[in-house]
Amino acid sequence: MNEIYDLIVVGAGPAGLMAAITAAKERLAVALIERKRAVSSIKRSCCTALINEPGTHGEFVTLENNKIVFHRSDFSVSYDGPSIPLKQLIKFSPKGYKFVVERREDPVAIALNKECLLEGLFEKAKQLGVTILNDAQALKAENADNKVIITIKQNDKTFEITSKTAIAADGVNSRIVENLGLNKERKSFGNMQAITYYLKDVECPYPPAWMVFVGKGHTPSMKGQLYFLPKPQKDGSSVYEITYGHPVFDESAMQEDVKWFLEKSTFSSWFKKATIVKRLSAVLKFCTPILEPRAGRILIVGDAASYIEVYVQGALMYGHHAAISTAKFLKEGSGLDDYVEFWKKTFAYNQPGAIEAAMQAFGLHVLEDEEIDYLFSLTDRETYKGYVNEHSSKETTMGALMSHMDEIKRDKPELAAKIEKFDQVSTEEFLQVTKKDKK
Repeated sequence: MNEIYDLIVVGAGPAGLMAAITAAKERLAVALIERKRAVSSIKRSCCTALINEPGTHGEFVTLENNKIVFHRSDFSVSYDGPSIPLKQLIKFSPKGYKFVVERREDPVAIALNKECLLEGLFEKAKQLGVTILNDAQALKAENADNKVIITIKQNDKTFEITSKTAIAADGVNSRIVENLGLNKERKSFGNMQAITYYLKDVECPYPPAWMVFVGKGHTPSMKGQLYFLPKPQKDGSSVYEITYGHPVFDESAMQEDVKWFLEKSTFSSWFKKATIVKRLSAVLKFCTPILEPRAGRILIVGDAASYIEVYVQGALMYGHHAAISTAKFLKEGSGLDDYVEFWKKTFAYNQPGAIEAAMQAFGLHVLEDEEIDYLFSLTDRETYKGYVNEHSSKETTMGALMSHMDEIKRDKPELAAKIEKFDQVSTEEFLQVTKKDKK
């Protein structure tokens, strides 16, 4: 392929497809490289949902009139697929006590169908004339003489294509990022393995909710984390998605953990008639974000530059802004650093203390099961204002616990001391953030 493109995008997930679409709208000649044959097929664990808490990644995102609307960035993305507004975030202790987060006027998150989202984006990219190379692996990207050379393997043939710029949007385990040497300065928090099952005929007694099972007693291995939520299907039906994350572990042992949860846990009655209709898995590297997601004329976008993930809406937003910055660079000679500054300013995990705060929210898992059962017994008949968002989870969770601190100090002073260690700001500040609604 001798053509020199204005932009080559590596990866056709939400970030890469959005970058290609936006660049094509800016009248750039764009090539999109994707390793999967069917771009919209989902092969990896992924809890696809809109995290609609205002201010998430510096944005305010809503779903309205078949569009995902980005109010601060002032653009929208068509979405004709099904959705499920999630009424609550529910955390369960091993004995089934609850910590419930909800809002009256809007959902705490919105479950989407990722296949529908990708299909819509892919069709739009084709309509705009994007050159698409699927079933192709981008092996490396390199800057050379005011251009970018991408080495590709497709159909057992290795070749190069050239562009004026490139965007690497090839996911959390990005090969481009590794080959550019951008992982060297990142702090690693280890690897996490996830397995996901789609279940039909679940008899869940709760309204549509994002559910998290907190504590060691939910699985025989006494490790890992279980997430559970309804997911809309293309045909209008819904299934329940259960995802189990665990430090890298034998997958068959993880499957045994989930099997035990479905058959023998406190919640096993939900799954008496359930059957598994789909299985997914993934291995994730947990690293600090890339603070300077640029290497020459190459921008690193979305999960490829992130800690954990940027969420679906983050992928769309960062793909859009990266393409706008690239178009400006090609027209005016500068602009790539505009994207770098936008990333630094908006991605929540780039902010000082954000990773530590998220870890503190997850820190409840270091407590003993009887301690978690006790704490959630205090909150079991209450609800708290909030959303599904790990970036605000600390404030929501700690605010709830601090509101019961007098009881906890009276009943379990050692537990009270543990909780206060999680807290790096005053009780009063937490209580201002989270106001409790008692049922």
